Amino acid sequence: MVLKQLVGIVIASVGVFVYFFVIVYFDYIKSVQSNKYIDFDVRTVTAGDYSVEFDIKEETYHNW
Repeated sequence: MVLKQLVGIVIASVGVFVYFFVIVYFDYIKSVQSNKYIDFDVRTVTAGDYSVEFDIKEETYHNW
């Protein structure tokens, strides 16, 4: 009985450590990709960088 409990504890502990490793790894990959996206956005110039957006009321649009 003690051997079964020990095996169960070891398996549960390994499962918890694998879970934490995967969570930390995914968070790391998310952070790296976020930094790469910001770096790409800073290095590239698009029309959106020089565009101006303003809201037009629906009444103004329909009066034309």
